[in-house]
Amino acid sequence: MNGSLINAVSGYCVVIPTYNNRATVADVVRRALGVAETVIVVDDGCTDGTVDLLAGLPIVLVRHKRNRGKGVALRSGFEKAHELGYTHALTIDSDAQHYPEEAPKLVEASRRDPDALVIGVRDMSGLHVPTISTFGRQFSNFWMRLATGVEAHDTQSGFRVYPLRHITRIACFSRRFTFECEVLVRAAWGGCPIISVPIAVHYPPKAERVSHFNPVWDNVRYFFLYTYLNFRHLLVPLPHRRLVANTDPLWAGSFWATLKNGARKIRELAALPPAAKLSGGPISRMKQLAKYLVHENNTPGELAMAAGIGAFIGCTPLIGFQWLVALYAGTRMHLNRIATVASTNVSFGPLTAVIALASVLLGKTLTGNHDYVPHTLELSVLWPFLRNSIGHWILGSSIIGLVMAFAVGLGTLYGIRALRRAKPAPESLDDLPSLTPPNGVASADIHAALEESLAQKGAEAAA
Repeated sequence: MNGSLINAVSGYCVVIPTYNNRATVADVVRRALGVAETVIVVDDGCTDGTVDLLAGLPIVLVRHKRNRGKGVALRSGFEKAHELGYTHALTIDSDAQHYPEEAPKLVEASRRDPDALVIGVRDMSGLHVPTISTFGRQFSNFWMRLATGVEAHDTQSGFRVYPLRHITRIACFSRRFTFECEVLVRAAWGGCPIISVPIAVHYPPKAERVSHFNPVWDNVRYFFLYTYLNFRHLLVPLPHRRLVANTDPLWAGSFWATLKNGARKIRELAALPPAAKLSGGPISRMKQLAKYLVHENNTPGELAMAAGIGAFIGCTPLIGFQWLVALYAGTRMHLNRIATVASTNVSFGPLTAVIALASVLLGKTLTGNHDYVPHTLELSVLWPFLRNSIGHWILGSSIIGLVMAFAVGLGTLYGIRALRRAKPAPESLDDLPSLTPPNGVASADIHAALEESLAQKGAEAAA
């Protein structure tokens, strides 16, 4: 690159999809031309005279006869960029939300890792930021991490750098705004690194804002997209198509070496972190587990999801295999495996029989079946009855499992939040982080001041 200019010879170009953004598109395109030699504008069936505004500008124009959605417009831009010989495309929205002058930052990050998909992470702390946008980003980030195990930070940002040789090989069914999330998930599944670069963002006052995002229907589309992607990932345990070569493939060159490599991967997968190696009696183990979860890096929401799914599995008829199914689900959905497996213990000992019998009774009630029901928890009588009522058992356990999942999940969510807020005050200097004194200040003076502060806090607590 020459200064801040994105030269054509660097393999990078800018793609700007637009649909009826007459008030802002011309300014965005001119500013993009100030930092990039090649700018591809995709007119997605504009009816507001956008083409007339762009007349005379040195751009590559791609036109759709009718509006086909942002996802299709991006695809058209990628195909044109690939046809012109470019290796990467930097996308910018045409609503002036992004600052084209920040494009070189994203390009520089991409040049350090050409296989990566680079995302400009918006600073959402400014003025006029819609609440629905903040919520939508958090919602989408959570489900992205659940599907891939990757923290993307801003899955809905349209300011990105795409490696074209990978993106053009990904098949997506989304045609609108959800395309940007779907392509991100599938790129992560294919092994593409996801890099986040902080950027500024501009949201004009609501009266001046032009957006084609429907807060109801587009969020419904996001919900169905992530539901499909997560359940497809969970229920179809097939390897995803690799886009980037695996740095640690299973095949190690020979049969025996591959067996050893597979055994190593299984050991790593099953290994517990030191803080989670529980010992002692049941109460002691529960205390250790609670302490481990409180200090885990997972968010309360992620731990709640893990606990809820584990509780649901614990209510299913898979008696004896519930922990194994929970381990699989926690691994595939990138959840905390300890919390997922531990939560299956909502049914243990006598509770297993109680939940099973209650599930059959609920299933029979819902289907209007009032056959004989044993009034005992003895397995010799209960087990044949449960085996012959498997359909009612599955139906009832699904409902009881959902109720249990919500109860355990919400309890975990608010419990972890409360415990993490209750951080104990330091009792000595050993509990404080090490400090580097500013220039001209002696370490002894800082030490004395800290000792005095701690003594004062102790006296206030005693009073």
